[in-house]
Amino acid sequence: MITIKPAKEGVNVPKPDGKHLAAEGETVKRSAFWVRRLSDKDVEIVKPIAAAKAATKKGE
Repeated sequence: MITIKPAKEGVNVPKPDGKHLAAEGETVKRSAFWVRRLSDKDVEIVKPIAAAKAATKKGE
């Protein structure tokens, strides 16, 4: 599993199911589809959402 988000703000990135990737990012199964999106620089890998929230709470 990888956590990704659109590489550019305001750009809708379609998912294989026809919906769009959430602007704040989503955790998805690593697949050829997402590897191609990464190669095309349509998406970027980010810290997992739960880990990012935990890090924010520790820093408060």
